[in-house]
Amino acid sequence: MSDRRSANPTDQSPGRPRTAPVAFLLAVVAALFAGAMLVAIASSGAAAADTAAADTAAVDTADSVDTTIGTVSDDANETTPLDDANGTVEVVVRFTPIEDPEDRGSDPGGASDDQRDAVITDLREHAAAEQDAFDEFAAAREGVTVERELWLANAVVVTVDADAVSSDALLSVANVTAVHENVAIEPLDSAASARGSVAMSHGPSTTTDSPSATPSAQIEADPSGRSTAGLRQIGAPTAWERFGTRGEGATVAVIDTGADPRHRDIDLDGWAAFDQHGTLVSDDLADASDRDGHGTHVAGTVAGGNASGTHIGVAPGADLHAIDVFAENETATFAGVIAAMEYATTTSDADVLQLSLGSPGAFREFVGPVRNARAAGAVVVVAAGNEGENTSTSPGNVYDALAVGAVDNAGEVPPFSSGQSIDTAVAFETYPDDWPAMYVVPDVTAPGVGVVSADANTTATYVRRQGTSMAAPHVAGIAALAVAATDGRADDATVQAAIVETAVHPAAATAAADATDVTDPTNMTVPDDRYGYGVVNAPAAVGAAVAAAPPEPTPTDGGTDSTPPDSVPAGDDSASDNWTSGFGPVAAIVALATVALAAARVR
Repeated sequence: MSDRRSANPTDQSPGRPRTAPVAFLLAVVAALFAGAMLVAIASSGAAAADTAAADTAAVDTADSVDTTIGTVSDDANETTPLDDANGTVEVVVRFTPIEDPEDRGSDPGGASDDQRDAVITDLREHAAAEQDAFDEFAAAREGVTVERELWLANAVVVTVDADAVSSDALLSVANVTAVHENVAIEPLDSAASARGSVAMSHGPSTTTDSPSATPSAQIEADPSGRSTAGLRQIGAPTAWERFGTRGEGATVAVIDTGADPRHRDIDLDGWAAFDQHGTLVSDDLADASDRDGHGTHVAGTVAGGNASGTHIGVAPGADLHAIDVFAENETATFAGVIAAMEYATTTSDADVLQLSLGSPGAFREFVGPVRNARAAGAVVVVAAGNEGENTSTSPGNVYDALAVGAVDNAGEVPPFSSGQSIDTAVAFETYPDDWPAMYVVPDVTAPGVGVVSADANTTATYVRRQGTSMAAPHVAGIAALAVAATDGRADDATVQAAIVETAVHPAAATAAADATDVTDPTNMTVPDDRYGYGVVNAPAAVGAAVAAAPPEPTPTDGGTDSTPPDSVPAGDDSASDNWTSGFGPVAAIVALATVALAAARVR
């Protein structure tokens, strides 16, 4: 599934790009002067970057990291919920997954709508075929009722009379691979608001070391009043100006506690709510709401507006879909989250899935859904968790997810931000062949302390929250900007690699600033379990995605030429910022530079 590489400190470039050899760069320069080859060069550069760039921080050996490899508990993977149970029990029955979902569809690795539709069709058909035998079993067996079929996970939600049916009976049915609990899922920052909403945080909410929310009558803006501190920290306004987009054409699905469209900075384009069984409760936009406030805050950071005079959203032009998975008794479940992911990849047609939620430890049953969503073309951004060092949550610790930790406004990782070196075999027992033996969580970090965004159940109030839940939507917003800047030509792997590869680790930045030769490999750093690859950089990430994206198809029927206007004066970037990149010397140079750096990474 993944095109990521394991970072090994014994090699010259431990997990970060480095400058290519001089001879190669001279060859590149020579090639650039051959104008007829520009399009071919840019196209091959995009393919090479997609193959070589790393999505997730990965390491090959225990000696590659400074921290102790954490043993990840996973009780749900060891027993079945029918063991010693009485009465009616709800379980999730799993079936044989597709091993390589990215190879499905009509154009494997492509970013087109046709490819997405083809992958989804393949996943649906595979699930239906795998589940046929169980459907027949349930129809004939008293005490077994199929409540919901989940094609993204290749699973069914089943109610079972535990007094009459054993787990062995379920596991004996053809194609059944596991039976597990419909595990509870929590929002990863469940801080109380000033109006007394129920607190569900993992620790005390009165200290700066744990996630919290405090009310703010008005947002703190910079003197120009244009954007919040978090947006400035990641360079979002610079990305808007440089690439001429604020997310238009991209769609982000925020899977959370909902979102309140009554707030002046929350403009929803879609809505859905699911109960604990994964059943759709409503998809009527008129029903959109958020009793908790967590989802509204997250949605505001992804795509909120600037009605107050200050921008709160990284991608305010993106289409925003809110999917409430806490609709029943303010509790979410595995089934509800998977159903929401299905909805997001189909009905919402989302380019980015934003999940600031999770279950403590490693839960391998999230592996298939995340990989399948990626195969369907979505970037899956997940908060890493709020339990501190040597901890992580699922699905954030799934290798194919883009896991996000938190930093404060000084770029320091707060104590609550989760991070862990994952021994894949210990954590997941069985895992896909393309995963490394070890990797780290998070992949990247983003502002997650004192983040100001929209407050639910108000029309014009803003609240300050902290947690990795607040960090993740900054990254989801950057992904939306990258999708928009490339007109959707950059696939999920390209977008994810661009975000990870351009993140700035403080150790690398400090070493480079102090060094006389910034290309010296000793100035780089391996990813670690506090920062991952580093703090995200919106302009650099969007630029890398633009450089690596396939060029726009050349019109063959007399359509508009896609080359930039000849009237742009030399050195004038104003017009080129509004031109969709893909052809021309500038795009080719950037693409080749990206390829040169990525090609130098450790294999």
